[in-house]
Amino acid sequence: MLLSGKLFQFVTLAWLSALSMGEFQCGRLDEKLLYTTNEKAEPSEHPWVGILLEDHGNRYENTRCSVVIINDLHVLTTATCVKRFSNRSGDTKAVAMLGVWDETDSPEEELSCNDKDFCVPGPELYKVVEIKVHPQTDRDTGDNDLAILRLEKPIEWTDWIQPICLEGTSEPDTLTNRNLHYTGFNHDNPEKGKGLAMTVSTQKCKRLTSSSVLVPVNQLCGYPVKRTKFYPGAALMDIEVRDDKPHYFYLVAILVRNVDAGQATTQVYQNVRRARSWIMDNSKY
Repeated sequence: MLLSGKLFQFVTLAWLSALSMGEFQCGRLDEKLLYTTNEKAEPSEHPWVGILLEDHGNRYENTRCSVVIINDLHVLTTATCVKRFSNRSGDTKAVAMLGVWDETDSPEEELSCNDKDFCVPGPELYKVVEIKVHPQTDRDTGDNDLAILRLEKPIEWTDWIQPICLEGTSEPDTLTNRNLHYTGFNHDNPEKGKGLAMTVSTQKCKRLTSSSVLVPVNQLCGYPVKRTKFYPGAALMDIEVRDDKPHYFYLVAILVRNVDAGQATTQVYQNVRRARSWIMDNSKY
């Protein structure tokens, strides 16, 4: 039986995905995709990023927030993103859409294809049954803007749905003056995006944002190459390097807001490294 191009691709991808799961690891990266100015991520890139939805019974609303997979039962986002959900356990109405490359795709769609007819499986929905907000979230300063979402059932890993690593083995002491990768979804294009941002000092951030105060102690600022505004919850990532080769991505911060001031767009991130013990303790099985 002859297969159409798209169907043949899908069957081949499913076969390769099944083979690759035996070699599964967090923070998967493909070195050749690191050195590009393309703002659109490939369908297989950064498989830990999803979208937070709100279940209205007869439809799902896109909250314009990203989520980041940290293990097979938990995703990370900002505390601000979950303010709309009054129930923090049981039927929370929060839903994580994972394995999504184009946020306009629905779970009913078997394939999601780009303009080159490269196809991946459609996204999967996972109900959120518990929402944990960081206990030191500061409403006045916005600091510790983090929330962990527990899913109703374990995630089924595929090539398109995988977690990010939470730490590296040889991390720098400071995140200042680091050229870091970020990924998530944005207001300009429905497809998963990516970019590079140079992290700056708190004093430089104050000037870039024309603010009268410094950013909170557990937050940092990134100066992106391009001014595209990404949704809160986007992942800021560093790379573990071993034997002079990039080995995997690990999470260092998540985006909490974008600030436009003059000719600059500045990204403000919540530092995840300082909250790792809380994340680990509250994402256990």
